[in-house]
Amino acid sequence: MIETRHLKLVDTVAQVGSLSKAADKLFLTQSALSHQLKELETYLGTPVFYRIHNQLHFTPAGKEFRDSGKQILEQLAQLEQRVQHMDQDPLKKYIHGYSQEETKRLNDQATTISELLHWDSLWEDGSIILEAGCGVGAQTRIIGPNNPGCQFTAVDLSEKSLEKASKTLLDLGVDNVEFRQADVLKLPYEDESFDHIFVCFLLEHLAEPQKALDELKRVLKKPGTITVIEGDHGSAYFHPYSETAHKAIQAQVLLQKQNGGNANIGRQLYPMLAQAGFSHVSVSPRQVYVDDSKPKMVEGFIKNTFIAMIRGVADEVLSQNIISKEDMENGIRDLYRTAQGGGSFCYTFFKATGLRE
Repeated sequence: MIETRHLKLVDTVAQVGSLSKAADKLFLTQSALSHQLKELETYLGTPVFYRIHNQLHFTPAGKEFRDSGKQILEQLAQLEQRVQHMDQDPLKKYIHGYSQEETKRLNDQATTISELLHWDSLWEDGSIILEAGCGVGAQTRIIGPNNPGCQFTAVDLSEKSLEKASKTLLDLGVDNVEFRQADVLKLPYEDESFDHIFVCFLLEHLAEPQKALDELKRVLKKPGTITVIEGDHGSAYFHPYSETAHKAIQAQVLLQKQNGGNANIGRQLYPMLAQAGFSHVSVSPRQVYVDDSKPKMVEGFIKNTFIAMIRGVADEVLSQNIISKEDMENGIRDLYRTAQGGGSFCYTFFKATGLRE
């Protein structure tokens, strides 16, 4: 079959004009290069070059191979460059991806625990509030309508997520939110632009969460408040107990760590806000406890939020050899048992507030 080395051979000969020069450029002997050329011509069933006065000239078939091969090599080079730079793109580090399934999970999560997280997400009328890392607007669609007298600016790095968020709020008739694409590490706003800042489920995905807090503090007015909500996978426990289920959860923790994030960041909110220079820092644990007496939570949180999150990263953790396929499948199966009769599930979110004086 045609291989990359054949494409490079023909492309190089086209550039330098002879097999000997092409061999030097490709760090091959002329004999090895001649062998590759014969191999290619045998496979194609037609000559690629012919010689006139010791000069190589392309046959009609050779010209077609040369031109099409050059395009393929250029595409391969672009692909290689994209893959090599994937780890430098913060969007590629979001382990949950941007699928429709993930959008549904985020909205299910926000709806299910909205009262738990947002009964006190209230600000005074007339406030200008920045929501950093709004994603698909799962939290925005809750805090926006709950604060009709405030004006929100919601930013995110993903254009695709912002499009979904904008459509969601438009469909709901929410008109006090403006969306803008922006990097939380380099916000396009002047110092002290906002009365309050709201951050939910963002810091866990950042390689430099402390730097993000510093930047958020820069655009916060004095005196202004910051509200940060994060989960902590280390707080998950359940019945029936399963070591394999814990392995499945830990697989996501390790995947997130590999991508520069921290799935256990909830427990660190107090020291992080204090280090950023916020005063009057207060952290409120918000525990989710689900058993048979709460069928809506069984469906909304255990199945559609937590297990859906673990199941959503299964392919990635398997590709990274973080966990065996058997352990991942058995772990997810055991997590589903907590949503069956007699099961229970606990998880803790942490909501922190701080003041910029």
